[in-house]
Amino acid sequence: MALFAARVLGATFVVLGLSMLVMTWGSYRRDLGILREGLHAEGTVVKKEFLAASDDSDYILVYAFTPQGGERQEHRRNVSSELWKRLRVGDHLQVQYGRGDPRRSFPEGHGVMSLGLALFFSFVLVLLTLIGGVALFGRAVPEVPPVASTSLPPSS
Repeated sequence: MALFAARVLGATFVVLGLSMLVMTWGSYRRDLGILREGLHAEGTVVKKEFLAASDDSDYILVYAFTPQGGERQEHRRNVSSELWKRLRVGDHLQVQYGRGDPRRSFPEGHGVMSLGLALFFSFVLVLLTLIGGVALFGRAVPEVPPVASTSLPPSS
């Protein structure tokens, strides 16, 4: 039973690690594509939110823009504290968005996953996958109870 549980846990780690690894690099590539080939629009700050926690805080910017030939879009994005403090509701900002998908957008200069962050996530996720692989494919050797030695009669 313990072997089955280890295999299930290992398979879960492998699937989770590989899935998150693919999603990390997909997000990184998508952001780079928006930087290279995306379009620009002027947006307006609609709302600012600050979520405080004991270990971290989130600075959330809600902005709206109208893509070329499209309908008005409104988005929420975590941004740096510097950008959040600098902007006020009603201020204008430049927005970069995906050519084929305006739902993928960010304030210009403030939305790309960095290469360093993608590499860090990759390192952690590869370790997670390897741990899962060991649990999934590792050989389980059952413990053998010690054998009682029998003594032979002394030879004459």
